[in-house]
Amino acid sequence: MNPTLSIIVPVYNVCAFLEKCIDSILAQTFTDFELIIVDDGSTDGSSEICDSFALRDSRIKVIHKENGGVVSARKAGISVASGKYAGYVDGDDWIDPHMYEKMVHYMQRYDCDLVMCDVVHENKSLPFSSGSTRIDMEDGYYDSAAIEKKILPNMIYAGEFFKFGVYPVIWNKLYKREKLIKHQMAIDDTIKTGEDAACVYPYIFSSDSLYFIKNMSLYHYRHSRNQMTAVYDDMYFERFKSLYSFFSHSEIASSPYADQLNYYYSYLIKTTISNELKKENTVSFGEKLKNIKEICVFTKHEGFIDKIDISAFHHKLYFRLLRKNKPFLLVAGIYITRLIQRIFG
Repeated sequence: MNPTLSIIVPVYNVCAFLEKCIDSILAQTFTDFELIIVDDGSTDGSSEICDSFALRDSRIKVIHKENGGVVSARKAGISVASGKYAGYVDGDDWIDPHMYEKMVHYMQRYDCDLVMCDVVHENKSLPFSSGSTRIDMEDGYYDSAAIEKKILPNMIYAGEFFKFGVYPVIWNKLYKREKLIKHQMAIDDTIKTGEDAACVYPYIFSSDSLYFIKNMSLYHYRHSRNQMTAVYDDMYFERFKSLYSFFSHSEIASSPYADQLNYYYSYLIKTTISNELKKENTVSFGEKLKNIKEICVFTKHEGFIDKIDISAFHHKLYFRLLRKNKPFLLVAGIYITRLIQRIFG
């Protein structure tokens, strides 16, 4: 008999955090689940931890595969899952003991396509400090009319730069497995920037109902140095272009909500330029400027920043310099802004 829930954990070199993650899943008050751990070619001892847990609990399945990134790991997990519902937990995070009991309750009560909860951001460097991400939505059930009226119009852009109507992460949500498979498998393995959004937003766009559990931060997100955002990635711009192509050909791009994508692209262009300026990038300053110039040329050609309307002066100046293809002035402005932020906190 198939379990009600499949929990999928992609794992790559998270040895220091993995036991806490798996323990938090095994401690769930909802017990009718299978735990699928996908070891994505770990080299730090994570593989052995996965296997040791599988020997202790028959609900655990472990898949060992060559390293291919989190998208390929999630695909491997969902393709063997058998639960009616499915959810993801990252291998360096952990969850509240009641998380899936509450989520499955609302899934079953309303037969909805999706359940979401709030998130706690845990700061590894400040162990006594954490902050909750409160999603600015009303608590409760949304049918298709309510989704169209209250969620889709600001799902990606909530009227303020860098503010989302729906938090674009995959792991604070519970999905119908059969519906999730379609959206997860549609994502190319090369998408390693915005890979959560590439699944979450099309899933919501095609949903007929959802439930939001407000003021319950049931998922604990740990920002660790292992994460790709913490180090320089020389393929980041190429990854962004893969995501850009994916969304440009999505149903959202031909919908009344397509303008929101322009803001999302603009967010990511800023992170793409910031990636070039990370201290881990050891190329010369001239090479960095050359790379940023290439980003400017792409952005100008595609024209998405011409379609956004933002009021904050520093954002306006940033995108004006980007649009004018002034990489040196753009970088100077970024460094000055960072200096001011350090001085004034």
